[in-house]
Amino acid sequence: MMIYGKVSIAFIISTIMVCCAGNIFLTEKCQATGTTIYVDDSNTIGPWNGTQNYPYKTIHDGITAANAGDTISVLSGTYNENVVITKDLTIIGENKDTTFIDGGGSGHVVNAHGNIDSEIHVHITNLTIRNAGGSGFDCITFSYITTGEISKNKILNSHEGEGISIDHCQMLIIHDNIITNNKIAGISVTVSEQNIIENNIIQNNQKGIQLTSFSMNNQLTSNTIRDNTIYGVYVFQSSSNIFTLNDFTNNNQNAQDSSTNTWYANNQGNYWNDYNKYDNNSDGIGDTPYNIPGGTNIDNFPLGYFKQPEQPGGGNQPPIAVSLSISKISAVQNETITFTGEGTDTDGYIVGYHWRSSIDGTLSTNKSFSTSTLTIGTHTIYFKVMDNAASWSTEKTATLTINSAVNIAPTAYIDEITPNPAQQGGAVFFRGHGSDEDGSITTYKWLSSKDGILSTSASFSRTNLSVGTHTIYFQVKDGTEWSPQVTATLIIGHSSSSGNIDNQAPVADAGGPYTGKVNETILFDGSGSHDAEGAISGSWSFGDNITGSDLTPTHVYIRPGTYTVTLTVTDVDGESATASTTVNIVQSTSQGSNPEGFSIFNVEIPFPILIIVVFLSVLGIFVGFILKLKRR
Repeated sequence: MMIYGKVSIAFIISTIMVCCAGNIFLTEKCQATGTTIYVDDSNTIGPWNGTQNYPYKTIHDGITAANAGDTISVLSGTYNENVVITKDLTIIGENKDTTFIDGGGSGHVVNAHGNIDSEIHVHITNLTIRNAGGSGFDCITFSYITTGEISKNKILNSHEGEGISIDHCQMLIIHDNIITNNKIAGISVTVSEQNIIENNIIQNNQKGIQLTSFSMNNQLTSNTIRDNTIYGVYVFQSSSNIFTLNDFTNNNQNAQDSSTNTWYANNQGNYWNDYNKYDNNSDGIGDTPYNIPGGTNIDNFPLGYFKQPEQPGGGNQPPIAVSLSISKISAVQNETITFTGEGTDTDGYIVGYHWRSSIDGTLSTNKSFSTSTLTIGTHTIYFKVMDNAASWSTEKTATLTINSAVNIAPTAYIDEITPNPAQQGGAVFFRGHGSDEDGSITTYKWLSSKDGILSTSASFSRTNLSVGTHTIYFQVKDGTEWSPQVTATLIIGHSSSSGNIDNQAPVADAGGPYTGKVNETILFDGSGSHDAEGAISGSWSFGDNITGSDLTPTHVYIRPGTYTVTLTVTDVDGESATASTTVNIVQSTSQGSNPEGFSIFNVEIPFPILIIVVFLSVLGIFVGFILKLKRR
């Protein structure tokens, strides 16, 4: 009967192993939900583990620690580094106006790349990415990326390369970025397809957007493409792309396309500031198609920039403010900015110009002018022209930001930390403020030398502070710069049932390590535990789901193995301490062993039966693999 029992158990085990082995091939992969890793360049005191309390100091460290699918949350600051991404990641800045990745004029600033056999997914948003350097180096370069995103960033100053360069990418969406002052192109698309480029402002580059080397089936819509020194859009060897609702203004040449592409969709084309033909039926679409230079492409539905329809009785036609050009969209206070505007009139000529700012009012009445006296802030610039019949055009607008030339760092003040000293678990109230000579306070940060980041509010309460002496750090930030840290000392005492905050924790000593045999009584000795202020009690966890009490208990183990034993001691004030050790339990000699078999669940299985189990496991793997192939 014994052998039949063993055979039955072996058969059951082998059947389970066959099913599990086969399922190795039948189980589909499931992608785990990623976690968020935090980065803050102001965490200069450490420690650094990527949590909100202890963020990494550099983006590189965050990426190194991240797993595929994680999110890197980058707090405001200037990160002088070149970022390399080779796995699925999302990188989110706190605010694109205060969160900078600066390449320092050397290499790519952000370089994300998979490979031909393993494309990756990358999302980048809410950052200013600037100062790529060296021939062919770009602010952002994506290679072999699929279903990624580049959105809501400022991308500028690629000294020898491009703002955004994508190659061998598909199904990306590039939207709501400001891309300016890049040497070669704002956006370059190479050997890439099915991407969407929309709602970007692309200006002051050599080329606004270029598509080359068989980039196909991309959609470019609702972009503002202006003031680029060679082309607004340049297309070469790239067909089946769609361009619609883009605004081309004051580029040296608005477009050059020698391939076969579509320059309209749903009866809507693009805005061309050099079109200047009629819309006599006032349907918002030019009466004559716009010819795209370089080939045979036509925008059949040009929008906006056209002459006004003839009015009955030969009345005066109002002029049109065709374009306004601003030498920079972001400058520092007292920096010289140059403005130039153009206007046309179908039945006369332009005799007047008017420029105004939403902050500073009227700026000039000249066609072109320069100024260095604009107020700090974000200006909406308005431009209009007047014809010889004293009719004004509608106003054309643009945005310009003036920043402080030399920012004066703010000053932080700790107003209150009460009570101090405090008791563990009790509420501690923090209050601080800041002052700034040339701006206003926008951000607050409280740090503890023991607990990391405490809050980003001017005032708050905490009840979970660690016991011990804390150095409290407080900083404030204006729109640009953090203040120096100010510090204070906070003492958190032990909490106890007696209310004695001066109580000292006891010391636990579990003794050991211990050894013994199955079914033998083991004596555990915790008598080395002590408390400087009084008596203690002890409780044990023996590692086999059984507990005990007292400082010197006994226990019997019924199975061999190595167990972790934990002693907890508690003093009269309710303060506790723990200590752990191990106990190694072996079979007694009388129980013997079976050198000719294998034991599982206390059942000895002869080797011949074990061989059958292994054979069936291999068979299960093979069957699972065949079924996987048939599913495909």
